[in-house]
Amino acid sequence: MNDIFRTARIQKDKNFDGTFFFGVKTTGIFCRPSCPSPVAKEENVLYFDTIFEALEQNFRPCLRCRPDIEVDYCSGSVDGEFLVNSALDMIYDGYLNYNSIRDLAKELLLSDRHLRKLFVDHLGVPPVKIARYHKALFAKKLLIYSDESVTDIAFSAGFGSTRQFNEVFREIFGKTPSMTRRESKNENCDADKTTLLLKYKPPFDLGPILAFLKPRAIKGVELVTDSSYARTFRTQNTTGFLKVQNRPDESALRLTIGAGDIRCFMEIYSKVRRMFDLDTDFRHINRKFAADNILSRGMIDGQVPRLPVAFDPFEFVVRAVLGQQVTVKAATTLAGRIARKAELKTGAGFPSGLDYFFPDPSELLALDLDGLGITRIRQETIRNAAQNILDKRVQLTAHQTFEKFHRDFSALKGIGDWTVNYVAMRGLGMIDSFPATDLGLIKALTRDGTAPTRKQIMAMADQWRPYRSYATLCLWNSGAQ
Repeated sequence: MNDIFRTARIQKDKNFDGTFFFGVKTTGIFCRPSCPSPVAKEENVLYFDTIFEALEQNFRPCLRCRPDIEVDYCSGSVDGEFLVNSALDMIYDGYLNYNSIRDLAKELLLSDRHLRKLFVDHLGVPPVKIARYHKALFAKKLLIYSDESVTDIAFSAGFGSTRQFNEVFREIFGKTPSMTRRESKNENCDADKTTLLLKYKPPFDLGPILAFLKPRAIKGVELVTDSSYARTFRTQNTTGFLKVQNRPDESALRLTIGAGDIRCFMEIYSKVRRMFDLDTDFRHINRKFAADNILSRGMIDGQVPRLPVAFDPFEFVVRAVLGQQVTVKAATTLAGRIARKAELKTGAGFPSGLDYFFPDPSELLALDLDGLGITRIRQETIRNAAQNILDKRVQLTAHQTFEKFHRDFSALKGIGDWTVNYVAMRGLGMIDSFPATDLGLIKALTRDGTAPTRKQIMAMADQWRPYRSYATLCLWNSGAQ
């Protein structure tokens, strides 16, 4: 692997930004592969799989290529360790802003000691230090890409006090938060104090994602236009709304957040990155699918479509059940009726059209769904799913094997193979899910008026592993054409 990293570093290959980092022993600085600085001698270079390893070995981020600002690391890509990935996602989502490492371990049914061992074995850094680094890295992004005060940034990043924030920040970056703010001159931000920039690797086109989401937007909960996505949300400690727009000139999405508790920023930032699939490395997928006669027809300008992942997995479960054997429009209408019936109103200060929060599992179980046009069978399926999710017999996380999720979710009455695969793909962001019985998918694979059998479809799909969710998007595109 070092030979590949060495070549990428010497060639300053941007495609490897985020895949690895390298530190120069003579300067104590670490960079991303495409750093424009003069190429360092190989004997002076150390390679790191994660940004945390570089920080742990006391390297500081380069001020030219800014690996701590220009590259995001929130994809949770530790091979083969679901528990570590789940813990990382919880850390990235701000779980430790409100809870302890012990709480985190307990949530994953582990002891503190076992959780620490897993992190050290797979990442080389214990979870408490990763959480500390993540808070500082997130705070630095806010200092540069927002107009929040230094005090507010300290608390939104999860620090207990400004004194603690200053001490940790200076230790990691060698300067105070105020110095970083002055040097950045608040580049790329405007007067809106809740605006963040979510950097991405071009090419990125928000238009097709918005076109996909628009007919599926839940009235009162989501607003989708040709140029923006907006919705309401609730976190552990607050409520609010968000709006996402593209800033192609900055290679970033512009995320605006309105909320009562700024500690939610970390969670919303992380969820929106996953929602718009900003962290997937598409190089290999593009090459693989471009060589496929079937899938290449569904690529856009030589690019595989990005996978729109639901902001709220439970909301998507309800939406998927409502969508069984009915049109997209009908399912969207029924979901909007549930939101209105729950009457979880947003109140003053929310944009027009963002009027409701979608009910959580316990609230939905208390809701009378009669009179909404939902069949009794669908009502029972929704209630059954809500109860099992509430009891944690079904887990709504991508960091489990598809086989486990399929076993647990399909065990519920009324949940068939299409629903399991669709929820895995779009609700949880599992990239190797494949809804073989989907009508749009079958249409794309039909030749000369003859539709393939399910067995034939699954045989074809085997060659698209482990990216069958992206293959599904390509097939939907080609079928629509």
